[in-house]
Amino acid sequence: MATDEKIIKDAQYRKGLSIAFFNATNAATEIVKSLIKVDNSIAGQVKEQIVYWRDWLLEEHKNYYSKVIAGIGSVYNASDTIEKLKQVKTKDELRLVWISISEDERRDGDIIKVVKEIKETLKQNG
Repeated sequence: MATDEKIIKDAQYRKGLSIAFFNATNAATEIVKSLIKVDNSIAGQVKEQIVYWRDWLLEEHKNYYSKVIAGIGSVYNASDTIEKLKQVKTKDELRLVWISISEDERRDGDIIKVVKEIKETLKQNG
């Protein structure tokens, strides 16, 4: 992965964590407000209860992220894709391979470079 892409993905990850933190805090606050209506004895423990529920929600988010989100976009091997691209003989074949690969592959700098080279070769060969 190119350095710029890694920086962007890391920034997106940190932004997602920040959003998850504030969403968890807001949700925890609402949970505690509801609990106080049912059981007023926890009114003196508002901060502790909010922290407990916030942390619980963040742990649930972490589990969800690792099982679902983390795998998105990381299931291709650029070398395999490049080999597949190098097998094409016509513009139509190139188009078919191009539409068969994922959006992440289409944005991969190494793959884009190979596609440009193949296009130039096909253009020269008529």
